[in-house]
Amino acid sequence: MANYEFIRQNEERDGVRFSWNVWPSSRLEATRMVVPLSALYTPLKERPDLPPIQYDPVLCSRSTCRAVLNPFCQVDYRAKLWNCNFCFQRNQFPNQYRGISEQHQPAELIPQFTTIEYTLTRAPAAPLIYLLVLDTCMEEEDLQALKESLQMSLSLLPPNALIGLITYGRMVQVHELGCDGCSKSYVFRGTKDLTAKQIQDMLGIGRVPAQAQRGNQQPQQPQQPPMNKFLQPVHKCDMNLTDLLGELQRDPWPVNAGKRPLRSTGVALSIAVGLLECTFPNSGARIMLFMGGPPTQGPGMVVGEELKTTIRSHHDIEKDSVKFMRKAIKHYDALSNRAATNGHTIDIYACNLDQTGLHEMKNCCNITGGHMVMGDSFNTSLFKQTFQRVFSKDVKEEFKMAFGGVLEVKTSREIKVSGAIGPCFSMGVKGPSVSDTEIGTGGTCQWKFCGLYPNTTVGLFFEVVNQVRNTS
Repeated sequence: MANYEFIRQNEERDGVRFSWNVWPSSRLEATRMVVPLSALYTPLKERPDLPPIQYDPVLCSRSTCRAVLNPFCQVDYRAKLWNCNFCFQRNQFPNQYRGISEQHQPAELIPQFTTIEYTLTRAPAAPLIYLLVLDTCMEEEDLQALKESLQMSLSLLPPNALIGLITYGRMVQVHELGCDGCSKSYVFRGTKDLTAKQIQDMLGIGRVPAQAQRGNQQPQQPQQPPMNKFLQPVHKCDMNLTDLLGELQRDPWPVNAGKRPLRSTGVALSIAVGLLECTFPNSGARIMLFMGGPPTQGPGMVVGEELKTTIRSHHDIEKDSVKFMRKAIKHYDALSNRAATNGHTIDIYACNLDQTGLHEMKNCCNITGGHMVMGDSFNTSLFKQTFQRVFSKDVKEEFKMAFGGVLEVKTSREIKVSGAIGPCFSMGVKGPSVSDTEIGTGGTCQWKFCGLYPNTTVGLFFEVVNQVRNTS
């Protein structure tokens, strides 16, 4: 029981749980295991007793290693040297560590600090971005409840956060938020997909002003983020956006008897991804899609317009006899890869008594680390309370969410990493610790997390490559 209690305490502190407490020492022993050697890791696990360190970590000087100083390294306190426990490189301590001794150890060498949170001294990050993509083909009661929830959420956002609004039905409208007194929007056809370059040209965003094209500007000035009229700070457009949401009406296009309303969900999501792609690449952003039914036209459509044509069932998916499924999955997978490459998260809130096509759209959330919420109606307390929890805060009054995380796995020479399973995206970084055997998302030692939360957990799989049993 003492050993189990020790393991449990380490799991609680580090947020790491291994499938085995004793590892095989050779490849032959590893082949006899039924359960693979793996670990569950929760990067943002809340650790109230572990204060963040207010300086940069000490890294191994070998360019192919760059491991971080940790309690398992051998330290020569007299010579002020430490040996990397991954590549065995001897490293000199920086000048600020010249006062260390066996009695005065830095936090990195204390045995209880096997996990440390560093607060890096870097330039301030860009403001968070929230792009709302709203379906206007839903019932009036649902639309009104959703508008009230969105108006409420504006008070929960940071004042400097950027926000944008896209509505869609048969057509897709990108709304301007920088104009007072009137509502302006750019309308796109819901049957034609557009590239990021086409969206940039049509909306006129990201262009260099005429004054900046001249040679009289100072090159040493820091480059400002490309602000535009479609993404505005909350404190500037709070009133305008509240009024705009209150004036939104159902999609005006008539729906004949026996027909479904035409929803251009695939094009609306493509425009949202393209808008962020050409304005804020590699920045923390959330695309929040609110849909009240399945996509019925354009790229990404899941079912036809006729009500007599039922949406696909589980048997149809198993038999691969669904008309639109393969094309829809290809469309949404391409959008999720583009969003993940730029570090943007996609949330999907689907409320309808019928299916809404989440099977085809699942990778939009799985790869980017977004939320997927399914319900019967937007006018229920279940959805309203769930939506409020997205903006919940911790004891420091900070959102329980993070953006643009990178997970890098370093191993000793006896072990290699085979892959990861979780809401992550491969960064394609090869290294000496990458295994040829792939499990999940493999072939790399670095993964990108567009969205992270305190309960986000990733499964990491390892391969034992040591040929000879270690008898020492």
